[in-house]
Formats: sequence, C-alpha cells, structure tokens
Amino acid sequence: MKIEGEYTFDGPREAVWKLVRDPEVLMKCLPGTQTVNQVSDTEFTGEITVRIGPFSGAFAGRVIVSDEVPPQSCTLTVEGTGKIGFLKGVGSIAMTELEDQKTLMKYTGEAQIGGKVASVGQRLFDSVSKSMVKQGLDTLNEILKSNNA
Repeated sequence: MKIEGEYTFDGPREAVWKLVRDPEVLMKCLPGTQTVNQVSDTEFTGEITVRIGPFSGAFAGRVIVSDEVPPQSCTLTVEGTGKIGFLKGVGSIAMTELEDQKTLMKYTGEAQIGGKVASVGQRLFDSVSKSMVKQGLDTLNEILKSNNA
C-alpha cells in the first residue's frame, strides 16, 4: 500500500521539525497512541490501539529515523506487531519553508500489513490510514499554532 500526500503547517519549518522530534507531541498527534518513548536520537518505541473494520487491537512497535537532514527531510522505518496482525513500512518526509511563516510537508511511503487485519482489504486500510494521517497532522498544526501564539 502506498501512502502519499502533502500538508501546509501554519508555522516555520524549524518549529515543525522540533515538534515532530518530540515524543510527547507525537503521542498527542497519533490517534490511539498509548505510549511513545525515545530510545535514542534515531529510535522511538510505542504502543497504539487502532480499529480497522471489525478488528481492534494494540500494536507495539518502533520507528527508526534515518537519512536525517534537519530541518528538511528524513526517512522513517516503522515496524509494529499485535494480536490482530503486523505492519511494516518505510516512508520519507520533506519540508519546505514557504512565505508567511508556513511550512509545506510532502510525505511518501509504502506499507505492508499481515495477519487478521489484512483480511479487511486494501481499500478499508487505505481509508483508515489516510484518516489517521490527516488527524495527526491537523493536531500537530494546532499544537504548532498554540506554541507560536
């Protein structure tokens, strides 16, 4: 499954970058997140509860940040497992400073799912993942605006 899109934040690139590297902010931004722990400068672990169609469950996982060029771009490698299945994916984000203290984030990625959760079908999984990404980015933008107020 491919994930791609873009989002315009109401704040400068440096501020957006700082927030996406903060475990407490990430926990607030990702719907269903129970924990986020920073293991090192490049590794985060955590737990998230998701509902996809008839299936709901917790996933424990980790995110590895690589190819980092602050505050411009990085690659994210994600692995998660739970009773209802697994997720593996790789994606990248690139941020561009825009006029009026705004930041454009472009993201692309590819994910694989397996186990019971894979039986719900690609279309439903696509819909849930797009909704989660939009919710997360909207929440991140709200945090950004409140920090810059």
